[in-house]
Amino acid sequence: MLCDRCQIRDAKILYTEIINGVKTEQHLCEECATDYTSFQMEKPLLNSDMTLNSLLSNLLGAYQTSSAKRPGEGRQTIVCERCKTSYDDFLQRGRFGCAQCYRSFHKELGKTLRGIQGAEAHTGKRPKGFVSATDGLLKDLTKEEKLTLELQKAIENEEYEEAARLRDLIKELKKEETNNA
Repeated sequence: MLCDRCQIRDAKILYTEIINGVKTEQHLCEECATDYTSFQMEKPLLNSDMTLNSLLSNLLGAYQTSSAKRPGEGRQTIVCERCKTSYDDFLQRGRFGCAQCYRSFHKELGKTLRGIQGAEAHTGKRPKGFVSATDGLLKDLTKEEKLTLELQKAIENEEYEEAARLRDLIKELKKEETNNA
């Protein structure tokens, strides 16, 4: 497939843009993607495959560059104590040197992720039909057991009026069960 902009080179990047709820997609070559979008690569990836590491490295590096307070302002270089990988090395390579790097770069990485996606933790969608272990257990409980759990939660949260209401509901259920038996 040819690039939607230049119509010369092969399109290797699908660029999706959402503005005011309107989604537009473009198939771009590396040069047009670099020139046209905010996705800036240090060098086009001609003659090489785009890997997840290189993509992550470019995104994090671009964010770090754009979030600098003043041009030329140096920031303190953080280095992992175990493998001696610096945060700048991570940005270039797109991967950590060891498991300790996650702890060493936690603050800096957290700031970067918050800037990119708005939060440090990713909360994605669940597959259709997914039932968590907790939901599975709750599904199998009787109405009385569910009310008892709600009662316990209300007591822990010091919501005493709600706790009294739930207590009365549980008493009614028990009374109905003995009358039906």
